[in-house]
Amino acid sequence: MESVESQIIDEKDIIDIGPEQSEQPEKECETCKQKGLTKGQWVMLSASFYILFSSIYGTVKIIGELINLIP
Repeated sequence: MESVESQIIDEKDIIDIGPEQSEQPEKECETCKQKGLTKGQWVMLSASFYILFSSIYGTVKIIGELINLIP
């Protein structure tokens, strides 16, 4: 792994901020252009939450049954 001192900085990585320019120029973010979730992603998300909550519910029920078995 290179140390910070040995890394080469390209000219395109340097942004000159002078007194007339107080902040970096705004660029459009590529990730901001993403659309919402697709139908397949919604189905997978719903199925994941169903499996998660049903497993929690089942675990609680099993523990309750085991506690009832102890005399």
